[in-house]
Amino acid sequence: MTIKLGCFDSDISEQTCQSYIQQIGQMTRVPLTQVTPGLDKLTLQKYAAVAPAMCVAEVQEGLQAIGFFPNSKVDGIYGYRTQSAIRLFQEYLRSVEKIEEVVPDGQFGAATQGHLQRWLAGKLKSQWTQAMESFQAGTLGQSEYADWLALLEKVKQQYLATPNKMLQKVNAYAGASGTRKVAAWDFKSPANVHLIGIRSVGFRGKFEDIFILLLNGLVFKFQGSTDPGAAADSAGYPFLVQGQHDYHFGWHKETYLALRPLSQVLVLRSKTDQLTEADLNNRLEANASINVHWGGPGMAKDVHNWSEGCQVINGTVYINPANELISCSKFAAYTSQQPLSDPTKTRGAYNVLLDLITTFGLGQGATLSYMMLVESDLDLDPTLKQGLADARNKVLALL
Repeated sequence: MTIKLGCFDSDISEQTCQSYIQQIGQMTRVPLTQVTPGLDKLTLQKYAAVAPAMCVAEVQEGLQAIGFFPNSKVDGIYGYRTQSAIRLFQEYLRSVEKIEEVVPDGQFGAATQGHLQRWLAGKLKSQWTQAMESFQAGTLGQSEYADWLALLEKVKQQYLATPNKMLQKVNAYAGASGTRKVAAWDFKSPANVHLIGIRSVGFRGKFEDIFILLLNGLVFKFQGSTDPGAAADSAGYPFLVQGQHDYHFGWHKETYLALRPLSQVLVLRSKTDQLTEADLNNRLEANASINVHWGGPGMAKDVHNWSEGCQVINGTVYINPANELISCSKFAAYTSQQPLSDPTKTRGAYNVLLDLITTFGLGQGATLSYMMLVESDLDLDPTLKQGLADARNKVLALL
């Protein structure tokens, strides 16, 4: 039998299940009853394991033992965090152990159970474990992760001393928002997860931007766009401003899991799909819909209607902590409907981003921040700037 999202062990009470559903609604700020039916809508169903199949609680215990289910409760309910842990384990089997037939779909069947039992028997740990343990112990030392945090702090100090026109407007903004003033940028809280979007120059409105995920001493890179490709508002295209913004787990249009602003974030609008110097004279607008969401397979051409100001992550490719380019093209879906009709298709690299944050990144007291940089900010660290350029070239060569 196959365990999938929503399954729960036969000894789990109705009260426990309902409590879990309420917790999901509180976390995402949307009751599950309002979520569109589809892959990400959790519908609870009792699961009775038949030997030698593992029950849900045994799967969770096994994932904990090999390090893919930290900071999580063994509750016998196959919820979102369990699904993320399994998908990430499957992705590790595929991308690091090079077991190419594995598709990270989050369904726990006989093949995935066999790999989990192999890891348990061999007391195996992932290649990421050492970096995560060093991070937790505060002994990470020199690393790309430390270099990125150092760069973020340098950027903060630069804009504290000489804020540009955009950040002067942010500092002067009197309303409530989840966009922080420069003095409140925080890169030192060890529990926090940092996603960095770097807006490139020269190819505005293209899928050529790189996103950096920093969590637990690990660095992953993703590809997509920080630019708006559409504007339903007559005021123009909404561009998320530079700086640090508070985000949380939620839903993109109540259809699939995404990152949403904790409250409203600040945008500047432009009548064109390029933010110009003249646009910096426009007023700031607080906007609650600038999500970090999936953008199909991604491509090197125009963003167009993929984004009305949102930060878009493609599903085709990512770069792992070993700086290896990992292709998901064999199973990366092109549309939101494709995974519903074809079980071999997933959201690919976008799932990896969410699963990393869900599995490793959001422990007790952790927050999720999204930092918008522009390429010129990387002048403060030429090595990271060159590494980012190399990463972009690798990714665009594959698309």
